[in-house]
Amino acid sequence: MINLNFSVAFFAGVISFFAPCVLPLLPAYIGYVTGVSVKDLKEKGYSAYRKQMIVSSLLYILGFSLVFVASGIAAAGISVFLRQHELAIQRVGGFIILVLGLEFAGLLKIPFLNSTKQFRLPAWVDRLGNVRSFVLGLIFAAAWTPCIGAILGSILALAATSGKVVEGGLLLFVYSLGISLPFLLVSFTLASAPKYLKFITKYIGIIATVSGIILAILGVLLLTDTYKYVNLWAFEFTEFLGWNTFVGNRV
Repeated sequence: MINLNFSVAFFAGVISFFAPCVLPLLPAYIGYVTGVSVKDLKEKGYSAYRKQMIVSSLLYILGFSLVFVASGIAAAGISVFLRQHELAIQRVGGFIILVLGLEFAGLLKIPFLNSTKQFRLPAWVDRLGNVRSFVLGLIFAAAWTPCIGAILGSILALAATSGKVVEGGLLLFVYSLGISLPFLLVSFTLASAPKYLKFITKYIGIIATVSGIILAILGVLLLTDTYKYVNLWAFEFTEFLGWNTFVGNRV
């Protein structure tokens, strides 16, 4: 049966990457992760740095993905021990997603989610070579930017409502994929990235509002225990399109 949770998680990952507080800093941030600046690419081209960018980008993605998946497993694992309160957990999770969605949409202000923290990496991190990218990924996930915490918190709440440890881990893995794809896209178009990121920045406020409202609607559906009917409708719709039969034949 199709599970809309994974589609929601992937969508949330993409939106997390293009959050308003991160988008303008992407070229500089990715340059620091990969060790390749926009100036380097313009002077020597991508071919000179292709291997370095691929390896460092993948290690960075691996780093934050491990933390996210572990968080998803933990969130789902806790709910397993409270299985007798499954409906209550779902409603609490729905309420959390509703509040965080409204906050991300800018319709609700939660002070601690709008605060920022700065920290300096220890000097030894710069001497780790490619492993540095992996460490940066771990730090990125552990010290998640507050303005994106609303979306990450929503997916963790969704993982908790699943009540299944494996599904909780998979949800955060899919969420990581959603972040990873645009990260790789920007990484390999870094020289021209400022141009199209400027265009996206122009509309990121609208994107954030729409995304937050969608999350809020998801929260309401979980809170009212009607999300299962949306999942059922999605399953029936894919059956109507013949998608489930196609997948079955492929398997």
